[in-house]
Amino acid sequence: MENLIKYVNIKNKQLLGCDFTFEYLFNTIHDQDDRIFGEYLDNYKINSVSYREMRQYSLKMASFLKQKINDASDSYVGLYLDNSITWVSCFWGLLLAGYKVALLNTKLPLEVNKNVIKSLSIKTIITNSDKFSELDVINFPCTNAFLEEVSRMDEIDNIKCANELAITTTATSLNYKICIYTAKDITYQVLNAKKIIKANNMVKAHYEGRLKVLAFLPFYHIFGLIAAYFWFSIFGRTFVFLKDYTPDTILNTIKRHNVTHIFAVPLFWNTITKEIKKGLSELDEAKQKKASVWFKRSLAIQNIFPKLGMAFARKIYKEIIDKTLGNSIKFLITGGGAIAEDTMYLINAIGYPLFNGYGASEIGITSVELRKKAKCRLTASVGKPFASVAYKVEDDILYVKGMSTCSKIIDKDGNVTIINKDEWFKTNDVARCKKGHYYIDGRVDDVYVASSGEKFNPDAIEKKCLLTNVSNYCIIKMDKYLALIFQIGKDSSVVMRSKIKEEVDASIKKLRYEGYPLHKVFYTYDAMMNTNAIKVSRKQLSSKIENGSIALMPYASILEDVEEISDLENAIALEVKKVFSEVLGIKEELISLNQHFMYDLGASSLDYLSLLVKLKEIYDMEFNVEEAPLFTVKDFSEYIIKNK
Repeated sequence: MENLIKYVNIKNKQLLGCDFTFEYLFNTIHDQDDRIFGEYLDNYKINSVSYREMRQYSLKMASFLKQKINDASDSYVGLYLDNSITWVSCFWGLLLAGYKVALLNTKLPLEVNKNVIKSLSIKTIITNSDKFSELDVINFPCTNAFLEEVSRMDEIDNIKCANELAITTTATSLNYKICIYTAKDITYQVLNAKKIIKANNMVKAHYEGRLKVLAFLPFYHIFGLIAAYFWFSIFGRTFVFLKDYTPDTILNTIKRHNVTHIFAVPLFWNTITKEIKKGLSELDEAKQKKASVWFKRSLAIQNIFPKLGMAFARKIYKEIIDKTLGNSIKFLITGGGAIAEDTMYLINAIGYPLFNGYGASEIGITSVELRKKAKCRLTASVGKPFASVAYKVEDDILYVKGMSTCSKIIDKDGNVTIINKDEWFKTNDVARCKKGHYYIDGRVDDVYVASSGEKFNPDAIEKKCLLTNVSNYCIIKMDKYLALIFQIGKDSSVVMRSKIKEEVDASIKKLRYEGYPLHKVFYTYDAMMNTNAIKVSRKQLSSKIENGSIALMPYASILEDVEEISDLENAIALEVKKVFSEVLGIKEELISLNQHFMYDLGASSLDYLSLLVKLKEIYDMEFNVEEAPLFTVKDFSEYIIKNK
């Protein structure tokens, strides 16, 4: 393996001597010849693309787009795609062809994207979606014919590169904003990577001579664009692209490609923690107690010898490592919201180094906790500000200024704010500083003031509990009190509801013991989070509760409010559950009627084939999966009753 620090220094000198344009950034990234840029799976075969090939592909894409787009040079063109090699080539192709790029968020509500399009006067969108058919746009479907046409083009020979891109804030805010970044702003963010690597050598750790970043976070989001794509492409590392985002695909891809680096939001890490807890629950009581003791020992060793402690933990918890992210993982970052203490504790305890970072669409990625000792990671500190920015805390609110923040903000009403890089930007995040390291405790709007005058932040309270058996949960202000609201499936069995109640009761007891004013608890069957959102929005949740689109049930009724089904349906469902249990090795009482065999229960395609074979033997019938979607206990039960 090469001397990465030396290589980083060379790249930094190139950037410092540049004219801060996207064309220079493009050339600096893509002058790395045969280094592997990307890997993806195609019919069980791993295909790879080099940086040289990406350069050629992007230049051909620029030529193709130049011919196809009739918009005036330097106008905005929308890019509405999920992560892929095509996304990267279209991103650079648009810039090199002279068009500013609007990174449209495919996970935002359609209405928001339409408003962004209107605000930026976008006439053309590159997409494989039919969502914008009623608008005055041109669609570029990413079909084989489309890609072949691009490959036949000559490379663009008249580059007049644009130097601006637009990013929208996430779906968790009702008041979205469009943040405009110049090439200079982005370059200063890229320059931060050098000191990150020097501060913590875990960042540059390779596995079997390779450093591979999972392209999980969308590149149209500031976290994915900077922390994943730009920080690692500038040093010629490899990105692993996902075929889809099902849990089975994600975990199998990580292990198949030997992914070393993953950056994700708390929702992802909470899911991994759920898998860890599931593995622990399958142990007998003696082994569970032993595991708890070894967690503490593992973290104690990591406080003295971080790398040795992690290696020790991975041997102790090899079974759990094999069932979750595998042994190739070297560096993990969480960001985009508060993360539960139990999540940080368990993931770090089994030997995966999970660090907490901070940033926002308006200011970019501005800090990450880089201290190696486990006890520093567990505090969920966001570390010290990067070289390109400065922090200050005033009246408990974090302010940021520096060369790498965005240059302009457009709000949903079209109002434009020009950002002065010498003035402090108010983030509205509640923060504190301890010995030079910063901690984010939540949002100003969410602060609850008790009758005593003491202030409490729901994010800080949520960190104290982790509910792994519910779909979603959130602590919000309601009238004059704080309430815990969680979401469950209407078909949840009494056994599952009992497990949920046990977990919720334990969390409530813990929070009240520590003095947090949690007054009420409700549950709901309605979706608390927008489809594809990365976390529950308290503003949207409160709004939906007020307008009645989310109905709340009293916590006391959780064991009484169980949906009844006929005796025949119940009998068949119990038989099908038993087969689900045998195939997956999961206790029957943990399987509900509507849990998806793959997405919720973590089954693979081979498991699904085994399920079909077993059910065929029992019921002596064929299951035509093309005729009807058969993935849940309820699906199979209804199909059996209808066809048998």
